[in-house]
Amino acid sequence: MKTIKFTAFSILFALLVLVSACKKETNPAAATQTASKILVTGQDAGTGLKSTLSGQSTVWVATSDIVGIYSTQARTATGGTGSAIVNAQFIAAASAASSTFSGTMYWGATGTSHTFYAYYPYTAGSAASTAVPLSLPSAQTQSAAGSSAHIGALDFLVATPTTVTPLGPGLVGSEVNLSYNHLFTVLEFQIMRSSGSGKITKVKLTAPTTNLSLTSGTVNITSTTPGAGVSYTISSPIGTNVITLTITGGVTPTSDYTTTPKIYMMILPGDFTAQNMTIGLEYESSGVFINTTKTGKVFVRGTKYVVQLEPTYVTDVQGKVYNTVTSTTTPARIWLDRNLGATQVATSSTDADAYGYLYQWGRGTDGHQIPTSGTTATLSISDAPGNVGFILAQASPYDWRSGQNANLWQGLTGINNPCPSGYRLPTETEFSAEMVTWGSSPNAAGAFGSPLKLPGAGYRSYSNGTLNNVGTHGFYWSCTVAGTDSRDLKFNSGSALMGSDYRANGFSVRCIKD
Repeated sequence: MKTIKFTAFSILFALLVLVSACKKETNPAAATQTASKILVTGQDAGTGLKSTLSGQSTVWVATSDIVGIYSTQARTATGGTGSAIVNAQFIAAASAASSTFSGTMYWGATGTSHTFYAYYPYTAGSAASTAVPLSLPSAQTQSAAGSSAHIGALDFLVATPTTVTPLGPGLVGSEVNLSYNHLFTVLEFQIMRSSGSGKITKVKLTAPTTNLSLTSGTVNITSTTPGAGVSYTISSPIGTNVITLTITGGVTPTSDYTTTPKIYMMILPGDFTAQNMTIGLEYESSGVFINTTKTGKVFVRGTKYVVQLEPTYVTDVQGKVYNTVTSTTTPARIWLDRNLGATQVATSSTDADAYGYLYQWGRGTDGHQIPTSGTTATLSISDAPGNVGFILAQASPYDWRSGQNANLWQGLTGINNPCPSGYRLPTETEFSAEMVTWGSSPNAAGAFGSPLKLPGAGYRSYSNGTLNNVGTHGFYWSCTVAGTDSRDLKFNSGSALMGSDYRANGFSVRCIKD
């Protein structure tokens, strides 16, 4: 595998070109034994092809690094006999920038031009040189903070085709340099944090449409090497627009870009200038990603880009993390980016991962809010029921609490406020202001199309605990009371309005910053 060594750079989107070479050279000692044998040496391509940024190099690893070589003129047997060379494997003998390679191939007819094609890493089989298989996984793993060893394992290189004519009988041949070109792009994430805690355990990069990974595809290694900034053509590509990198053990950000642990991801190159890339950060294996959007860029093959982030996030009483969004109301308000309990921001009105919890009005986060929690018919005589069951209410006023308390969920310090510190349940007026911004779509489409991206999670029935209208209706509690009921925002495909409902119902909760 290629060991890619990095140093830290504080320049946003720093660029780094990675190259290596494979050299086939004269060996006088071998010439007296096997006049026509081709000896292969892999080495650095030279300072003319190196990056101007120091501290990074491509290094062969002994015994594990194998290149594949093709040549229609070279032969598998001495004396110019045998078959043409098809995917011959040559194994690195030393762990260094320059190494000899063990493998066997012979010169063909004297005076005949020989063209050599090569790639790394070697894949067993006899695929045609015009269709060498390659892939780039959508699930990548970094072994530790700052480690880049996995990048070498994901690398793919193609040598510039080189043609050489053997010197003649009794001579091994002329020296041949094969300069390798990297097909993929490296991203180095530098994530800074001035406050807060928790290790980053995953980084997820999402492009709206263009593939970032490659499940399968082929490359023609006999084609002319593309010019600077031009990607290789990958035939029959199948991939995804998402790559998720898991950091074993996680990383703890510092408050300085130069000292914070580096995180490395390899992606397909491409022109993303018309797309906004979403970078999601998972903390403490929570399954929740805090998203940041970066303006699209052109990612060039063989290039490293440094991406610097200083994300902000909010933590609820369970330690779940959330990002924030700003509404388009006047004045603008800051909300959590997802429902309480949701594992991601909604990607559609029917995104089940964005539904989150269903709270009975006024209750705390005690377990009842989980949509699959058990039920009990015993009403609570206090603000803290002391059990995790969803309390069924069979008689008026259809509240989970025997002896109603209209002071629950009132403001930041309200009893049982389930929202993160600094956040609370919205008022009816605040929800109504949001609906106004939906314009000509006061319905489920408008709810999802707003900055809040409200999904239709349905509700849990006060009478029997069943789930209803999941995916078609949304019900969101406000903190506003209305007699023995409480006010809520509700919407479906045809309309949206503020209404009043029994407090024993289980509805979604979206928190607003005070």
